[in-house]
Amino acid sequence: MAKMIKAEDYIGEYVKGVTLETCRDPHKSRPRVKAVDHFVDDIRVEFPRKLRELFPIGTQYMATVKVCQKHSADGKPSGKPYLSASDIGLIPESVPDQGLIAQVKAGSVSGLAYEYHFESTF
Repeated sequence: MAKMIKAEDYIGEYVKGVTLETCRDPHKSRPRVKAVDHFVDDIRVEFPRKLRELFPIGTQYMATVKVCQKHSADGKPSGKPYLSASDIGLIPESVPDQGLIAQVKAGSVSGLAYEYHFESTF
């Protein structure tokens, strides 16, 4: 098994070739993205909303990620480190023929409430 990168030790660094995958978060309705390799899978990933909605849950992408950390006004770290994805490429063989597609729930005031539909992608 490949060594997992400890995000706290790499803040501000870029890591190329990280596999990312869309997933459902049991605590949120919107689709999330997790790291499949290099990092522990509970690290948050900043990822384009449109790509999270376009393909079924479980679709994988290859990306370059930057390890980021938010800071409070006094310069102290705030929250946990997270990944910001760029240079994103779809892994075509990961796209299922059928799967759960995330769609913004009709009437959602914030646009952040989602519902899932089982659909064919092709």
